Amino acid sequence: MIQKRVFPNCTFTMKFMTVIVIGIFLTILNAQPSLGENESQRSLHKVLRRRVRSATACNSSFITGGRSNDFLLPVLYPASDLDACLNNSVLKANLTQLGNIAFSRTQLLVLKRKLAEIYPNGLPQEQIKRLGFIFTVYGPEEISTWNITDVDTLVLVLQNSPNINTRKAVIANYLQRSGTLNAVALDAIGGPTLCSLSEENLRTILPSELKKAKPLDISTCTQAKKDILFGIAKVAFQDQAGNPKAYYVLLKPYVGGASARDLQSLAAGNISMDFQTFSGLNPVEVEKLTPQNIRDLLGINLDSLKQNENHEIVQRWINTHTASEVKSLGIGLQGGISPAGLGNFFFEELPGSASVNNYSLLLSICIAVMSITMQWLL
Repeated sequence: MIQKRVFPNCTFTMKFMTVIVIGIFLTILNAQPSLGENESQRSLHKVLRRRVRSATACNSSFITGGRSNDFLLPVLYPASDLDACLNNSVLKANLTQLGNIAFSRTQLLVLKRKLAEIYPNGLPQEQIKRLGFIFTVYGPEEISTWNITDVDTLVLVLQNSPNINTRKAVIANYLQRSGTLNAVALDAIGGPTLCSLSEENLRTILPSELKKAKPLDISTCTQAKKDILFGIAKVAFQDQAGNPKAYYVLLKPYVGGASARDLQSLAAGNISMDFQTFSGLNPVEVEKLTPQNIRDLLGINLDSLKQNENHEIVQRWINTHTASEVKSLGIGLQGGISPAGLGNFFFEELPGSASVNNYSLLLSICIAVMSITMQWLL
């Protein structure tokens, strides 16, 4: 029987040689592109390595197009898994579905980064429309680099705008790229945000487009902007001027920019303006109205001035009209300018004394005489 001879260092030597051979093989493999490997082999080599890395990184199943509308994805795929298990090609093909899923902010940032990889030169307008919730993690500076020219894109993006600063950035982008403030845009923007636009932007609104738009709340606009919008509204609804009440209903959202002449014209139509609308008028223009203008303008709502006599607009009108004009309204308002320009005095009537009017008249005469005497002495 032949006995095998065992060399103590044989096992170690074999292992050592195996490591060397594998190392040489890997070195040659990595160097293949420079040694003349053809293009298809190099591509296969890259794909295999990418697949190995992806398979190692994704700890769950890859997200396919068929699962792109699964509302449980935010729970099943934390940000790191979402990053590893969602291929860019799937995101690109299913952006609308994935954009409508309520991912967390961290997860949305992952999607945003992936989109930057897919579109390194900026998001195309068609993809901006499909962002959905992903839009909420883009800042004003990033939005300013987009190219929003289509009003439908404007509408969709504004629906997902998280705050006023983002809305302003979107609208500014749209206007800077020759977007027009047509009826669709006005409806999407709305009154409060519209007030943040420049006066130059507002002047571009065509009366025909304002006429087609929904009524806009411009209460937060500056007086100058209210004036601009009222001027546009007058032209827009002038075909209803022959029907004063219908005309007023259409102008009502914009009447804060009406001049005294406009208000006088409206008053002639027996419109009975409510106090809330009256309080939003330009106080400078209201001061120009006569007591009869006020009476005609408010109609059945005239008593609301007494109920709101401490309101700024009421006090401003009182302080720019004589006491007799204020009294002529017949609703109990007090105040106004005295004939001598020295203000008015009111006294509590004492029992057994003359009337307050007699005392006021006597005091006014005394003050007038004193004033004349002082001027003569000087």
